[in-house]
Amino acid sequence: MLPLPPAATSVRRGIVVMVLSVLAFTVNSLLLKYLGEGEHRLSPDMPLLFRAAVGIVIVLVFFRGRRPTLIRPVFRDRSLVLRGFTGLLGTAAYYWTVPTLGAGKATLICNTYVIFASIIAMLTLGEKLTAKRFFWLAAAFAGIVLLVGPRAAGENFTVGWSEILALFGAIMAAWSVVLVRQLSLEYSIGTIYLAQCVWILVPIACLAAPDLAGLSVSELALLLLAAVAAGGGQLAMNEGYRCLTVTTGATIQMLWPVSTTLGGWLLFSERFGPLQWAGAILILASVWRISVAGRRVRKLPA
Repeated sequence: MLPLPPAATSVRRGIVVMVLSVLAFTVNSLLLKYLGEGEHRLSPDMPLLFRAAVGIVIVLVFFRGRRPTLIRPVFRDRSLVLRGFTGLLGTAAYYWTVPTLGAGKATLICNTYVIFASIIAMLTLGEKLTAKRFFWLAAAFAGIVLLVGPRAAGENFTVGWSEILALFGAIMAAWSVVLVRQLSLEYSIGTIYLAQCVWILVPIACLAAPDLAGLSVSELALLLLAAVAAGGGQLAMNEGYRCLTVTTGATIQMLWPVSTTLGGWLLFSERFGPLQWAGAILILASVWRISVAGRRVRKLPA
C-alpha cells in the first residue's frame, strides 16, 4: 500500500484522536455518574481533585507540543490565572451536576458553552452578529428552555438549583474558551491546560484531601481512570482540532453528548420526555452550526 500524502495522514490522525477524545469524555462522564451515586456516593470534589492532579502529570511528563509548557506564567500572568479560575468554576459545576441531573442532561447543558462563548466573543472580541448566527442562537436558547424546564414525566416547567448551576458552569466554560482563544497567541496548549489544572487543584485540595484516606482500592482505580480519561480527552480534542477543519472537528465532538446520553440510558435508566428530546436536538443542531459558521479553517498551535 502506498503511503498517504502528508495532508491525508494529518486528517486521518485528526479523526482518530477526535473519536478517542469523544470516547474518553464519555467514559469520564459515566464514571462521574457512577461514583456519585449507589454504594460510592463520593463527593464531586474528589474526582475533580484527581482530574487536576493527573492533568498536571500528563501535561508535565507526557505532553509534547510544538511550543514549550511554561510553569511560571501560570502563577504570574493574570489572564492565565483567570483562565484557571473560570476553568475551575465551569468544571466544578459540571462535576457537581452529573450525579443529580444525570450524565446525559448535564453533558448537553455543558455543551451549550459554545452558545455563550459566541455571545461573549461578540461583546469582547468584536465578532459580528449575523442574521444566521442570531437565528441559531435563538434556536439554542429555545432548546435550553425545553431541555431544562420540563421533567421526563411531563410535569410543568420547573427549574431547580442543579439546572441553574449547570448553566452557570456552561457560561464559565464559555468565558474560558474566549480566554483560551486570546492566550493561544502567546502560550502553548500545554501551558494553558496546566493553568486550569493548577487552579483547580489548589482550592479543591482543601476540600477533598481529608477524605483521601477513606477511599477504597477500587475507588482509587476508578478515580484515576476518570481523571486519565478527562485529561487525555482534552488533549486529544486539542490535537484533533489542530489536524482537522472546524466543521469536521465540531461534528465529531457532537457525538460526546449523544454517546453520554445513550450510556446514561443503558447504564442508569436515564430518560428524557418528548419536549426534552426536542430541546436536546435543537441544542445539538445549534451548537454545531454556531461552531462552524463564519470561522475560517485553521490549525491550532500546539
